[in-house]
Amino acid sequence: MTEKTTKSFAAHAKDAQWSKDLRPYFAYRDLGIKEATKGKVLAHIIRADQPCTGAMGYHSHELEFQMVYLIKGWAHLYFEDIGEVRVEAGDVWYQAPGVRHEVLEYSDDWEVLEITMPAEFATHEEER
Repeated sequence: MTEKTTKSFAAHAKDAQWSKDLRPYFAYRDLGIKEATKGKVLAHIIRADQPCTGAMGYHSHELEFQMVYLIKGWAHLYFEDIGEVRVEAGDVWYQAPGVRHEVLEYSDDWEVLEITMPAEFATHEEER
């Protein structure tokens, strides 16, 4: 059995607070999982906060796990290991640890649920 983190909780949409702390063209809603798991897992909603004006920048992350579920809209993505992919609402993608990738374009209503392990990780801007 694994170590307990904190007690169970519920995060209500009506109380949601959105931040601009990572990329300026997206808004982020922390779902409280980072605190509940003592930093082991991050779960947040990311949504487009500005229209897409081009590729978002080639980069990679130092983490163990990254999964994204597309709630609304569509996006055109690039992954160094599989190439270009178009995703639409209901689609999911897993990004292997350290894989270089980029969001090439997204719809104005783009919204995703992203889950990572650990909650805190380094991001490296890369050359393509």
